[in-house]
Amino acid sequence: MNYKRVIGFSFFLLIGFGVMLYRLADIQLLSTESFGPKNVNLLEESVEQRTTEINLSSGRGIFLDNEKNPLNQAIRKDIVLFPFLDQIKNQSILEDLPVQTYQLKQKIKDLKKPAYLSDLFSVTITDTLYNKVKSVKVPGIVAVERTVVQDPTDAQHLIGIVRKNKEEYFKRYPESEDKKDAKPLGISGLQATFDPFLQSENEQKILYHVDAQGAPMMGLNLRYVGEADPFYPTKVLTTIDMKKQKLSEEAIENYNMKMGGLVLLDIQSREVLAMVSRPSIDSDQPFEGDTIKNQMLTAHFPGSIFKTVTAAAALETDKVDLSRTFNCDRNLYGDGPSDRKLGKLSFTESFAQSCNRTFAQIANELVQQDRTILETYADKLGLLDPVGWQGRVFHFDDFKQFTNEEDGQVWGNEQDPYVNRAIAQTAIGQKEVKVTPLAIANMMATVADGGNKKEVKTVQKILYSNGTTMFDFPTHPMTENVLKPQTTKLLQGLMEQVVQSGTGQTFKGLEVSGKSGTAETGQDGKYHHWFAGYFPKDDPKYAMVVVDLYQSDEASTTYKVYKDVVASIMEGESS
Repeated sequence: MNYKRVIGFSFFLLIGFGVMLYRLADIQLLSTESFGPKNVNLLEESVEQRTTEINLSSGRGIFLDNEKNPLNQAIRKDIVLFPFLDQIKNQSILEDLPVQTYQLKQKIKDLKKPAYLSDLFSVTITDTLYNKVKSVKVPGIVAVERTVVQDPTDAQHLIGIVRKNKEEYFKRYPESEDKKDAKPLGISGLQATFDPFLQSENEQKILYHVDAQGAPMMGLNLRYVGEADPFYPTKVLTTIDMKKQKLSEEAIENYNMKMGGLVLLDIQSREVLAMVSRPSIDSDQPFEGDTIKNQMLTAHFPGSIFKTVTAAAALETDKVDLSRTFNCDRNLYGDGPSDRKLGKLSFTESFAQSCNRTFAQIANELVQQDRTILETYADKLGLLDPVGWQGRVFHFDDFKQFTNEEDGQVWGNEQDPYVNRAIAQTAIGQKEVKVTPLAIANMMATVADGGNKKEVKTVQKILYSNGTTMFDFPTHPMTENVLKPQTTKLLQGLMEQVVQSGTGQTFKGLEVSGKSGTAETGQDGKYHHWFAGYFPKDDPKYAMVVVDLYQSDEASTTYKVYKDVVASIMEGESS
């Protein structure tokens, strides 16, 4: 009986031992790259357990200006401090670092993973210090060049910012949920729009190995990983002209514009050369107070800028004689005196002086015959639908370069076109009329270009890392529902008179044509102050709009900013 028990026990031991051997063989030899129901790569996991790392580059794509200079990336010299540095005897190099040695040693003692010296102490690493650390080769302290994708200081609303948001990342990219870490992603501007093209796995890192207790294995050198890839990360080539962008930023900063901004377009290509929005983004709390909102893509009351639409409708339908006179001593509704006594003015003089009564009277005559005429001509001038580039980009059927661009509108409700006072207010860009500064700049480009409508671009191409083209954004001319060339010729004449004898005389000598506008906002004493136009007037090259939002008459900076930017651009091109 005892003999049989021994045999049985031995048999079960043998089976158990065999199962253990098979399990070990499966782990060590057979299923090293695909173990278990989750297909775990044991080789990678074992290396990861014994490896600590620090990123030199996230691998995210970058933005370039129109001369291919980085807009949001900097290559910064820095020093990496490793957690085991306090175990090294020769620490004399620490005395050369731009921080107190006792503070540095305390930081190193508390480190759980490698860290950058500049991040720990907010110091700048000089070339001299970088070269010295690189030459002494002390284990645990390494001089490196790191690539930093940073918040833009210029065109910040247009370019946008990047932040970490795990929930949003996996919402956008659900196929990535099996990965351990969510990558930073664009939360505004072009960073958000082009995020699918900017995401990349091509990180650059420094690795070092540790033993089972987490202590460094000093026999193993630090290892750099992240092979050069000819395709990724990508580069987004924008249309931004940094010289013009910077002088635009400086003009708005010099006059301390609180809310508003500027759009500068190339008339022929309809490319955005500069875009500034205020207030500036609060980097710490971007969504606090809505500072992240791009005011140049937001629809605002345009005021008398909208008289361009009323004028276009009257001229193209032959409903007005340029020599016809209007009583500009009367108010908007014709039932009382005007605040501005301008006397009897012709249609041309009324446009130059921005006489409200003239355009209220003409609009009522037009709308009585065609209730949709103001909408029709607002559309002909590109003020209603988004004007930014849109189309098919790979599997994105309706890709938009300006994802947050708002629509324009003329009427607030169906009854307004039947009410004389509502028509009068609408004719001068009040009541419910709202238009984006981008659309107004494009309208001015359309007038200057003989009525040719085009979509606005701010990105030319998406490039692979080696500079070859991934996608080219073609120019999209718009051939339907356009103004007649003779109408735009007449509008050009009207806009020239604004500067020669009207509300824009401050621009005399600068070869500017355009239209001013002051819109009531509903806030007591606060208005939207606009000037939109193009220059040089005889050979138009640039269209520009400047708007100072929610500002008093006395404090408005619109004309000053516009004048400075035009003068700087023309001076730069003549030198």
